[in-house]
Parts: sequence; structure tokens; C-alpha cells
Amino acid sequence: MKRILALSLLVCSHIVCATESGSNGVTEATKNVVSGIVEFGKNLIEGADEGVDEGRKTGLSKDGALIVDNGAELATLLDVQLLTVSQENETDTAIEVGFKNGNDQPVRLINLNESENVIAIDQDGYATNLGRGNPQDLTIPSQAGKKQRFIFRMSADAVKEIRIMGQVFPR
Repeated sequence: MKRILALSLLVCSHIVCATESGSNGVTEATKNVVSGIVEFGKNLIEGADEGVDEGRKTGLSKDGALIVDNGAELATLLDVQLLTVSQENETDTAIEVGFKNGNDQPVRLINLNESENVIAIDQDGYATNLGRGNPQDLTIPSQAGKKQRFIFRMSADAVKEIRIMGQVFPR
């Protein structure tokens, strides 16, 4: 509420200033107001996104899973290995990754579809993000392993490695 009031005051003060400065001032004031609104919106969305992730991590899940959203936790809680790389069809490649969980609780990897959380790197060093049909989250049962296939739009021959939450797993 305070931000809305502050934003309203900012808009009004820019309009008054712009009116006194002439048409160039109106353009500049409008630019500043719109820029401020866009920045506010981006910060609002980023804050909400971070709040959801923090809430998921600190709140107890119904299955008691440990929540992982970064490479340090991934390396600490799971043993990860690139198992196979295979051509699915003429445009897609499946990379099968093995996750082993030695903990007494399940481990859940979250936000896998976010920009750099799961990417394949080709022989020339170029990254390819996940294709369609990949999981957003992945839960590995306690004291067990789970194999997961990730689909990428690239040739299987080109795959050099897969990166998961910044951790590198070579072919």
C-alpha cells in the first residue's frame, strides 16, 4: 500500500514538473514514470518468485522431502551421474541422468525448467535448454536411486555434458 501511494505521488510530481518544463519535460517525465512502474513490476514478480521458493524450502512438505534449488545442495544431498545419451528422433536427444539418494528423506529438485537449471552443452560449447515435456520438479525417494530422461533439441552426437544447477556431468 505504501508503495502504491509513493508511486502515485511520484507520478503526480513528475506531471507537475513536466507541465512546467514543456513538452520535452512531459516526454522525460513519462519515460521516468513508465520505467519506475516496469522496475516495480519486475521487483514484485522476482520477490514473489523468491518467496514461493523460500516457502517451499522452509515449509514441511507432505512427504518430508528435502528441497533442492541450487548446485551446492545438489552436490551435498545426491550422487548424480550422466548415464546415457540417445537420439530420440531426428531433432531431439534424450539424456538419461541417474540420481542416487542416500538420505532417510526424499529429495526434491525444484524449478528444473528455469533458464540455467538443466542445460546440455555441445562439443562447441553452446548451451541448449530443456525441450518440451520435461519435469518442473523431480523427487528421488529416500535410500534409492531414480533415472530421469531429459529431452533437448539437439543431436546426440553433439552432446559434451549436461549441467544441472551449475554442476557439470560429462559424457
